[in-house]
Amino acid sequence: MIRRTVGRIKHKAAKAWYWNRFYAKLIKEMEKKAKANNGQIEHPFSNKPGIAFSFDDSFRVEQWHKYGMKMFGYYDVKATFNINAFHHFEGKREHTQKEIDLLLELQANGHEIAHHGLNHENAKSYSSFHGISRWIEDEIESLFQWMESQAHSKTKEKFKVPVTFAFPFAEYNEKLVDALVSKFFKIVRGHLHDSYLTPFNHTGFASSICIDRTFLTNEKYIKRILRVAKKTGCNLILMCHSILPEEENWEDFGWGSESIPAGEWRTSPKMIEGIIQEARKLGMEFYTTAELAGVATFIDKNLENCIRKQLLNPNEKWISISELKSIKELDLSGQNISNLDGIQYLSNLERINLIDNQITDFRLLEKLENLKEIEIGNEKVSSRTGS
Repeated sequence: MIRRTVGRIKHKAAKAWYWNRFYAKLIKEMEKKAKANNGQIEHPFSNKPGIAFSFDDSFRVEQWHKYGMKMFGYYDVKATFNINAFHHFEGKREHTQKEIDLLLELQANGHEIAHHGLNHENAKSYSSFHGISRWIEDEIESLFQWMESQAHSKTKEKFKVPVTFAFPFAEYNEKLVDALVSKFFKIVRGHLHDSYLTPFNHTGFASSICIDRTFLTNEKYIKRILRVAKKTGCNLILMCHSILPEEENWEDFGWGSESIPAGEWRTSPKMIEGIIQEARKLGMEFYTTAELAGVATFIDKNLENCIRKQLLNPNEKWISISELKSIKELDLSGQNISNLDGIQYLSNLERINLIDNQITDFRLLEKLENLKEIEIGNEKVSSRTGS
């Protein structure tokens, strides 16, 4: 008992030293960038700098769904969930259909499902031993294929093709970054780096700040970081893992002693709610990592194909959010569209024709402030939860 108490005291002291040292450097770097930018916003999608919550390790999906769905709302506080294809514990099994459904329900509520490696292998050590090509084949391309083969058991919706990647264990090197950008991803995310801020329309490596209780737990620091980030006109990526109340006992999940270290990587709903409240008070926005990359994504391929026909280069790998601002009229009649996800990026859309489709949820049209005319015909407009 005494040894455990001493260990906690040492751990607390180490965290305090680490964060005092890191925080001073962070604020200095942010204030320098704020002065250079003079608060100018680089992104046409929104005139607000913001936050991207980035959650790692999809064996935690039940926790994400249970505590995140209601707290984040429908296309409100958007987050990025970086997934693998397996459960880290329980015999390293592949994700069940129930877990896949939960991930797709998070996507249906406006969240990004991003890439975290098929088996969560350490990219540096795995590529050092097997080579980068083998790592890409085993960890990157294999997860793309796995995601493509999945669908929701009821809605039949599928995963979007990932735009961003989070390095497992935040371990990477420049060769790995170069191998992934832009052939596979627009943004690859790590942890602390020389720059703690991510500009809009970013391509390449992006840093993040971990707010799990293992790292930053001081709300005073977080609030000041948000205030300084707001002045820069850039964005913060906040890395998390589990969403769990402090009173929730990790051992109750029954994943065995080997899972105990993973249980320390958790952020409480109270902490996240405090960050959300402070960001709103400051007039900041909430983004997915793909949105920081300036990329518009779509659940419904028929809708995406219709949008692509409006672009100067329909075959471009990624659809730029900036380019969608120029679209003011859209005829989608008879295109067999069932999901409007992505329509929210057409911020200057004035007229839309949706006659003769299979759409049952029209809530995203409410995000289009300039929309004046909507043609739906005799279709019944009803609400659904994304589940």
